[in-house]
Amino acid sequence: MKSAVVIDSTTKLSKDYVSAVDIYTVPVRVYVDGKEYRDDDTLLDLIMKTIEEGKNLETSLPSPNEVESLFDELSRKYEKVYVLSVSSLLSGTYSLFSTIANNYENVVVFDSKSISIQNTYILTRMISDIESGKNIEENDIISYRDDSIFLISIFNIERLERSGRVGKVLSAISKMMHIKPILTIARTGELELIGKAIANKKVLEIMNQNVNDFLGQEDRTKFRMFAAVGKDEYKEYVYDIAQRNGWKPTFFGLGTAILAQVGTEVFGILIGRNTK
Repeated sequence: MKSAVVIDSTTKLSKDYVSAVDIYTVPVRVYVDGKEYRDDDTLLDLIMKTIEEGKNLETSLPSPNEVESLFDELSRKYEKVYVLSVSSLLSGTYSLFSTIANNYENVVVFDSKSISIQNTYILTRMISDIESGKNIEENDIISYRDDSIFLISIFNIERLERSGRVGKVLSAISKMMHIKPILTIARTGELELIGKAIANKKVLEIMNQNVNDFLGQEDRTKFRMFAAVGKDEYKEYVYDIAQRNGWKPTFFGLGTAILAQVGTEVFGILIGRNTK
């Protein structure tokens, strides 16, 4: 059965990633001081400059017309079209995709209940199983997600506060301007505060402890590490965690949505089970 997968542009893939399954990307819309752009890799320099200058940066859902046009085309070209959306509790993208997909019997939308590099991990697991001939179902998405842990550390929460889209996390840390929050994505798809640090050493301590709790006595060689950094200086934290466990991290872009809401003072790691 010939299948395709659709993601939005906030889910990044490495440039050398090769898939036997066709992957289509729908760009989210980006607004820089009110001017609309389509999200793609060529926009990164403008986004970084906008953040550095403290200008207004927002993201919005993909164009409904563009989504409908793509779904219509793919529904006729493939026997099955899988659509992987970011968490429905963090974005309206899932609702948009689902509404349009209802018009097509062979287009199936999944809520990853995550974002960023955890979404990338879920996508790679999907692709691997599709390549093996598996028919993907909701329980598979849950299983992929449960096979991984996603941790994020933010070193400056100014843009996070300004975003106004972080719910309970915001109320917990809004008065701690010198605190570095460590976050994860709960199984419900919400941001969850799991630790606070003042010293950089404490950031690593909390992250390493959460990684160890997740892995338990499992063989570390059965897992892989994805990472994303807002600035190169944060790679040292990634390498510290990687070296402790014998991993070679694969780096991805943070994605426009994360940059818009959090800024560049951030890094994230994903530890996920290998399948090959």
